[in-house]
Amino acid sequence: MNCPKCGAVLPAEAAYCPVCGTPRSEIDHLVRQAERAVNKALVVGTTMLDRAAKELQPTFNKAMETLRPAVEAVGKATNDVVVAVTPAAEATLRTAKEVADKTVAVVRPTVTKATEKTGNAVHKIREKVRSR
Repeated sequence: MNCPKCGAVLPAEAAYCPVCGTPRSEIDHLVRQAERAVNKALVVGTTMLDRAAKELQPTFNKAMETLRPAVEAVGKATNDVVVAVTPAAEATLRTAKEVADKTVAVVRPTVTKATEKTGNAVHKIREKVRSR
């Protein structure tokens, strides 16, 4: 503990402050006064914060009530956009699938022939290698 008068370190067994000579009983008294002052400040601070919160609550409530219609309108508008865009998105997906299916139908025979030719060429090369 430090002396509340001069700030010097106070040994636990000391009856007086080694620097300023303040009696231990006076130091203990000053420490208790400081503790009471801190506790009072905490109580007063908490009381003031509670009062401020109660006074501000109606303002917050009014702000929320004022903003609520705007937030709800944004939500509705967003939903309306989703509802309006969904058919177009679905139609785009259907068209893309049709184009992909037609492309596969056109390309598949060519790829199949190329694969067969490649397979035949590989087979011929293997035959040549085996015959050597």
